[in-house]
Amino acid sequence: MKKDLVAFQLVKFLEARGVEKIFGLCGHTVIGFLDALKDSSIRFISVRHEQIAAHAADGYSRGRGCQVPGVLMTHLGPGIANATTGVAEASLNSIPMVVIAGDVPSCYFGRHPHQEVNLHADASQYEIYRPFVKRAWRVDRAELLPEIMDKA
Repeated sequence: MKKDLVAFQLVKFLEARGVEKIFGLCGHTVIGFLDALKDSSIRFISVRHEQIAAHAADGYSRGRGCQVPGVLMTHLGPGIANATTGVAEASLNSIPMVVIAGDVPSCYFGRHPHQEVNLHADASQYEIYRPFVKRAWRVDRAELLPEIMDKA
């Protein structure tokens, strides 16, 4: 059933945590998540570049007294790389932010699909953020989503 998809579980989780806005732009790796957002109370703020989305999420959190995290949604390859400056800015200033990045289906890992960034290991794009964020995870199995999101 469609509502059992991870994207719908993630939206439900974010709603339960009081997330009101997500900044990002549409991409082929986040279509399922955007579909899940359409009936949600969470407002998706679409921008024209991932760096803008990251800075907007940073500014949103700052504007709310850093009591709520800014939430950024991006997709793989250039998307996750383009957001790096804004994510680093937030992290280095202790601004709470959650980055949700789409990816290709796992059956394509290591096959160099469109826009895959291979950092000497398959499916390791999130490693780009490791030097400057508190935590970075990749969710490989749907049943791990609640545990990982609670830590985020």
